[in-house]
Amino acid sequence: MSSAEEYLAIDIVERLKLYGSKGMLMSLDVHKISNRDLRNFHISGGLVICLCCGYEGILTIDGKEYELGCECLVVLPENHLISFSEPVTPASMKIIAVTTDYVLDMPSPIDTSIFSYSRYIPVMRVSESKYEDFESYFRFIDKELRESSRYQEQIIRSILYALILEISGEYDAQYNLSTGAELKSNNLTDRFFQLLSVYYKENRTVHFYADKLNVTPKHLSTTIRKATGRHVLDWMHEAVLIEAKMLLRTTDMAIYEIADALNFSCSSAFVQFFKKHTGTTPGRA
Repeated sequence: MSSAEEYLAIDIVERLKLYGSKGMLMSLDVHKISNRDLRNFHISGGLVICLCCGYEGILTIDGKEYELGCECLVVLPENHLISFSEPVTPASMKIIAVTTDYVLDMPSPIDTSIFSYSRYIPVMRVSESKYEDFESYFRFIDKELRESSRYQEQIIRSILYALILEISGEYDAQYNLSTGAELKSNNLTDRFFQLLSVYYKENRTVHFYADKLNVTPKHLSTTIRKATGRHVLDWMHEAVLIEAKMLLRTTDMAIYEIADALNFSCSSAFVQFFKKHTGTTPGRA
């Protein structure tokens, strides 16, 4: 595998600023990116939702290969090393890029599990009817982007919100993830991210996850760093921060209530954690 330095960095937030968008866009400008090698890249700042409509090739994430084809939904996670075996074109794949903050600012509380799903089940094959449903959302968003109306931003946000709920619902339907059921995988990285999606509110130590996975903390840390280019603690902290931001923006919970929900010893510990990792206090987030 190439090192992280050899991969093209795609910052969704910066790219949206370039296009003057406010949180999402229908394409990452595939033509320009492909010229710089779309086959080796990593994303930061959000998610990329892809609908395969003719692409036939292999998607590789952190060295693990996924065969793509028609009626296939892909949710590319941020901060992972990604490559496509064949060039991606607008005709072969429809793309929506969305920032993390845009998802967390949805009209009503949204299940943040889609961030976890994208890490350990980035590729999902769906039925023909469900594919048509997803395709309709893409088509509706594209239509609204091409038209000018007074409520354009609100309409697009609502459609995207519905799409994400549909995707989360399909994950639950296929994998029964809402019950915490274990995925059948021998891949240590897969199993770590699945455990993280279940226990991130309760446990933030390497030893806890290493014990659950029957490996040493050193082995787990080495494996995750080799696979993703990031320390295992970074992933734990990120999961907590996403949930904290969601609670801050979509509920009336007080800081001490959020601190308790996320298993911090006290409010000040949560505030210090949040400021350390975001540069600002929860009250200003």
